[in-house]
Amino acid sequence: MRLGRKLVGVIGLSSVVILIAALITFGFSNNEFSFFDDFISKLGALGQPNAIWFNLTAFVLVEILLIVFGFCYGRLLNNQLLSILLSLFGLGFSFTAISTDMNIPNSHYSKAHMVSICLGLAFWLFGLSRLGSNPMLQKKIRMRANFTAIALVLSMAGFGLGLWSMPITHRLVFGIVFGWTAVTSIELIFNKQVTANLNSTS
Repeated sequence: MRLGRKLVGVIGLSSVVILIAALITFGFSNNEFSFFDDFISKLGALGQPNAIWFNLTAFVLVEILLIVFGFCYGRLLNNQLLSILLSLFGLGFSFTAISTDMNIPNSHYSKAHMVSICLGLAFWLFGLSRLGSNPMLQKKIRMRANFTAIALVLSMAGFGLGLWSMPITHRLVFGIVFGWTAVTSIELIFNKQVTANLNSTS
């Protein structure tokens, strides 16, 4: 059964709120964590205090919500491929709950963590491409998807060119991903015109 527009928006926005709350709560409770210099994944790394609870909250719970949000958003747009791509994005990110090993960057756990992030982002970019290239959608939905995809690629390119560090890239990627999720969710909750557009999309 297809969920309503507002409920889908609430689910998506909840994922953003829970992630931010988890970062603040567990970040301040860990004296060895720096909000400016450390990877967010450090909070869930092996040996860190409350790592399992951070992983369950910030990764598993949040990404379950993202899976549901992505699947239902694609359903609202009557686009099965989009549903699959955005669901796989959430699934890929849920596996980032595999704890990294800060002492052994090349460990199997650390590699699995990085692969999960890369796969999740790849599926998300394909989903944005699907959104941005669909002429049936509202112009602002397509423009937001294309702008977000470009911003994500540029943030990664900046690191490759040595313009900023990986921790900064890490924060940019999280900000871009969850920024798009938040804006899209708020639009679903409050913009009734989206409903008319979604219902007419095939």
